[in-house]
Amino acid sequence: MRSKQVVLAICILAMGGVLFTSAQASAADAPDQSQGPGPAVQGAEAPIASTPSPAAPAPDPVANLDTRLGAIEEWKAKIERLPSLSGKFNIGLNALQFQYTHLDAKVTEGKSQDNLSIRRSEVLMYGKVNEYIPKWHTLVELQSNTLSSNTPGCNPNTNCSASATNPPGTAVATTMFREAYIDFRPMPSIAPNLNVIRMGVFRMPFGIFTETSGGIRDVISSPYLNSVGSGTVNRNGSNSSVGTIDFIQERDYFADVRGTLFNRLDYVVGIMNNNNFQANATGANGPKVFYSRTRFLVTDISFVSFTVLSGESNNDNTQINGRGKGAFDRYGIDARYTSRYLPGLMVQGEWWQGHDGANQTTVGTPAQGACLNVAQCGGNGAPGVQRRTWYVLGKYFISDGPLQNFEPVVMYEQFDPDTNLSNDMYMRAIVGLNYYFENLPPKIQSKIEVNYEFRHHQGTGPGTTVGPTDAFAQNAFLVQFQVRYQ
Repeated sequence: MRSKQVVLAICILAMGGVLFTSAQASAADAPDQSQGPGPAVQGAEAPIASTPSPAAPAPDPVANLDTRLGAIEEWKAKIERLPSLSGKFNIGLNALQFQYTHLDAKVTEGKSQDNLSIRRSEVLMYGKVNEYIPKWHTLVELQSNTLSSNTPGCNPNTNCSASATNPPGTAVATTMFREAYIDFRPMPSIAPNLNVIRMGVFRMPFGIFTETSGGIRDVISSPYLNSVGSGTVNRNGSNSSVGTIDFIQERDYFADVRGTLFNRLDYVVGIMNNNNFQANATGANGPKVFYSRTRFLVTDISFVSFTVLSGESNNDNTQINGRGKGAFDRYGIDARYTSRYLPGLMVQGEWWQGHDGANQTTVGTPAQGACLNVAQCGGNGAPGVQRRTWYVLGKYFISDGPLQNFEPVVMYEQFDPDTNLSNDMYMRAIVGLNYYFENLPPKIQSKIEVNYEFRHHQGTGPGTTVGPTDAFAQNAFLVQFQVRYQ
């Protein structure tokens, strides 16, 4: 009996072991069996239990050091071959000006005395290549892509103003750029004594106003030394005081040498076409003028300058008005005083005189070239005319207090188109007030300007008067908002 009990216990234990082993095997195979022969069940699978493999050994940082350094050097060599634009290419807004103008002069039907306009829209690009080319410069004027007429010619020994061939000149395309030049420094070791050779088209170094960008001028209108006149008229006889006169153009094609001596003397010596920046469009590159300016730096913010131009001018196929054909010269002195004792006060002025050849003409009025018609210009060898102009300007910038950033400005000027002729003077007084939103010249300047101009034009010679349509004899009111950022 007892032996049967022992056998029974052993059988029970054996069966229990078999059942326990089967349960473990079923649990291990459960995921696969749950899939069955049908479609797979959507969703995440249960993790499969597995015995973790031994961790892989960490890479030795020194073993592939040479490989990694080689890759970095290769990358660095490629980057160094790429052009770097830092300082080599910059873009800015030289001047964007919105202007309102009211002119008291009478106007023709269909025109208005009140005008809204974009006065300037100038985009500037500039940069430095290396120490031998310290600057390149291009200024695009988006308002200049129009057509203009050159000055036509007519047959010699005829009165050109009464000629049947008196149409406007042939239309020629202007250029969109106003300035484009390259500075070349031949010997950096002696700079700034011989600083750069400048080649291209740029504001000419004649006085103060002509060289000052329109984006930082203190008054809205350009001075009469740049351009003045009553428009295109018919010319009879030798009266040279009518029509538009460009006494000094703002820009031209030129090549000059610039430098500073003894840290006190700036100099410029060069040659220019003398046909304005549109010369390439009109194709009249014949006349040449030599010029020189010497500027004494009394302090770092005050100076006095002397300028001389000498050469010849033309009047046929040019964009220069009122010059005539023949000898051409200009002499000028300018000065600026900036006060250290009264910060914000600045006074400047310019005085100019110059000779223009006989047979001065206006764009749109025919020119016969050399002076051959006695009735028109006085005959061969006629002396031409002497012209004279001057102005003085003062301003005071208020840097603190309730009127901070306001700047009152006053200016007075005269232009005499013929010093040997009476009753032909142009005169103007300007009273202005500027308010600056930002004032970091010459790079950044945003402001609003309000100017009132008291204008007077005596006449075109003895016993003459001007009518109500003469814009230079009637007062004007101007408002201008501008942004400049370089």
